[in-house]
Amino acid sequence: MYLLNKIPLIQNIKNVIKQQKRYNVHQDHFEVERKFKFDTSKVILLEKNCGKKLFDKVTFLSEKSFTDVYYDNHLENYPLTTKDIWLRNRDDKWECKTPVGLTASMDSYHELNDINIIKEFLEKKLDNNQRRSEDIRYNDDEFKDFLLKNYNLVPFCTITTRRRNYLLNDKFTMVLDTTDFGHSVGEIELIVESQDKIQDAERRIASFMKEYDWFFETEGVVMGKLLAYISRFNKKQWEHMENSNVLKKKLFPETLDNVLTNGQKHQTQ
Repeated sequence: MYLLNKIPLIQNIKNVIKQQKRYNVHQDHFEVERKFKFDTSKVILLEKNCGKKLFDKVTFLSEKSFTDVYYDNHLENYPLTTKDIWLRNRDDKWECKTPVGLTASMDSYHELNDINIIKEFLEKKLDNNQRRSEDIRYNDDEFKDFLLKNYNLVPFCTITTRRRNYLLNDKFTMVLDTTDFGHSVGEIELIVESQDKIQDAERRIASFMKEYDWFFETEGVVMGKLLAYISRFNKKQWEHMENSNVLKKKLFPETLDNVLTNGQKHQTQ
């Protein structure tokens, strides 16, 4: 294992946690992410920083396991996932990732993690009458009852993930995930505080991944763990996602070269 100086490591972890807390408090951040395949034999090269092209800095942050339970309405043909909305309970904490939808080059989401903000979003998204119910006092069982009684939202999958977290070049968050059903996938992420910074973040991610393409494999279909699960275990849901065109964007995003080319065109206009 690549040994790092303990003081910088602790400081880096504190900086990442501080940044995440700041965004979570203000409820106004956007995740820009690009998935990739990775060769497990190259992980040790990454951690020792002795690959084909050296990173400026590799910081291993943590390793953890967590369990996600995802929710949707089976009877109404999955009104959330067919719109790229992902409602989950992660180790008893509720989160809802809603698509920004500004570009087709990468996934970009606004993450909601307050129960009443999530409830308000669902009321607007799923209820034509847009009725307003009473606030929920952060009670897990009460929120589950609300989801079931009002929108018939029930679990459609449960996934346990072992995740390794890294900070690369002091800028890019990277996770390497391995699931309990045998699927592995990586993800590079940047967090920005406004929508007008999303495209710039996409270009930065694309440039970074191309520079270190010895580790990041983006050729062909790169399937995230949720899509891998649905493709294996829920044919009906997969078909509805195909019909909604969500799969086309997620499985066949713009190439990294196109992201950079389009970014150059945008800058010169």
